[in-house]
Amino acid sequence: MVGNACKLRGAPSRRFMPLCYCVAVRTTLDISDEAYYIAKTIARDQNRSLGRVVGDLILQSFNGAKGSSIEMSDYGFPTFRCARPVTTEDVKALDDEE
Repeated sequence: MVGNACKLRGAPSRRFMPLCYCVAVRTTLDISDEAYYIAKTIARDQNRSLGRVVGDLILQSFNGAKGSSIEMSDYGFPTFRCARPVTTEDVKALDDEE
């Protein structure tokens, strides 16, 4: 009825095709269960999508050699950046291994 109403008023009958280019790329990854659960945990903790986390982890891994540099502090001790903070549990686990 709407189309006929336009014709009755003398409006030209045109059909417009909306041109939308919303492209979402979907990729299937075959990763281990452990890697999946780690990425999923990070995504949940940071309130981000799983795809964004996996992409960022890949980029961090690629740029890892550039991002991890050893520098000397003002006191003469070497300092470096880690991929994640070292916790007390990490230190205790290493002590237990020795």
